[in-house]
Amino acid sequence: MEQLLNVRQAAELLNVSEMTVRRWTNAGLLACFRIGKKRERRFYPSDLQQFLEGKTSPPRIEENAPGMPARHVALGFGGLDVPDGTHMAHLYADVSEALDVQTFFLRQGIENQETVMVVSPLHHREQLLSSMEHDGLDVAELIRQNRLIHGSGKQTPLEMAEYISHAAASARGRFRLVGDMSWTVHKKWSEEHLRTLEEITNTHLGPGSLFLCQYGLTKFFGTQTMMALETHAFSLYKNKLTRLRF
Repeated sequence: MEQLLNVRQAAELLNVSEMTVRRWTNAGLLACFRIGKKRERRFYPSDLQQFLEGKTSPPRIEENAPGMPARHVALGFGGLDVPDGTHMAHLYADVSEALDVQTFFLRQGIENQETVMVVSPLHHREQLLSSMEHDGLDVAELIRQNRLIHGSGKQTPLEMAEYISHAAASARGRFRLVGDMSWTVHKKWSEEHLRTLEEITNTHLGPGSLFLCQYGLTKFFGTQTMMALETHAFSLYKNKLTRLRF
């Protein structure tokens, strides 16, 4: 029978901070057991190894039909992958969940030697970059090499589309982007502006790229959430990936 590990031991095995391990378990991204009156976290080494392999596994080739290979790319969490060139919507209820998904998603891209980009409100972005540094990534060097691009978004859908297009065109190798769409609330965008950007993205997205758009359920609801589901090929909610259209 496997010996259970504590938070410190799990953090050492995963090469992250103890705080990060706690955040991941709170978000439901990392399995753990609670024991004793204090409900202390414990981990099976095999679960941690599977989690680690799911986080760092390289893209793999799967067959859609005879003679028609479709490349699948790892998201970086939960062992999930999607077809190359996918546009996804992540619906989240808690900001810490959004930040954890961003960290996994971007780290996977960095490990794949991709150019990665994050667009989010400044205070969320500062938390993300700080978390990445705490987990051992040289954020300043990645930015200097133009492998990590970050910003707060533009004023119009066309300006934003051009900004993303320029970043993707200058990428060395693959390109992945994560955007916490709450930045559009700060810019006072309308639902129509949001839809326009998402539809432009669909017409320009292709092999070699991966886009993840995050919609907080406390800021977007009703027709805005339906718009997000209508304009993306996949949805992600509570670590469950659902295909929306073909």
